[in-house]
Amino acid sequence: MTVFAGDPINASDVNGIVDLLPVTYTKASSTGRNTTTTYAADPELTGIALAVGIYEIELVAFFTLATTNTQKIKTRWIFSGTWNTPIRACIGPANANVGAPNAVTDATMGGFVADSQDAIYDTSTSGSYSVFREVARNVTVTVAGTLALHWAQSVSSANNTNLQSGTSFVIRKIS
Repeated sequence: MTVFAGDPINASDVNGIVDLLPVTYTKASSTGRNTTTTYAADPELTGIALAVGIYEIELVAFFTLATTNTQKIKTRWIFSGTWNTPIRACIGPANANVGAPNAVTDATMGGFVADSQDAIYDTSTSGSYSVFREVARNVTVTVAGTLALHWAQSVSSANNTNLQSGTSFVIRKIS
């Protein structure tokens, strides 16, 4: 929208622009899970309302593994409405990685269906956070609903897999 001096601005003009600004949803605390490979919604990255429209969605996640790297972490995005089953571009330390966050030996750089294919990430058990990024563009919502990050251990272990604070979704409605 272009506005010149003296042009009237209506609330609907501003509201339309505000609706297209990105919104960030960020975890405030760490969540640990162990002894399960069953997906569950993250307690803080759930209930994200998506109205009918087209979106760009990005997830940047920080995680650590306790004691061993046997368990790994796997993710899916679950949506309660109807969408076009988007593909996530997933980038991070792959499921065969044995290196620390700054010495990755195997990397995931693949596309995975958001709600039906696992993206699996691994790291060493160093105290440093590892990171992965998942991005989907042209996410078309035809029936409104809520988005949630679902995650679990890829291999069940008594040792914690921790999704760390600072993990966040950035959601931007395109139209």
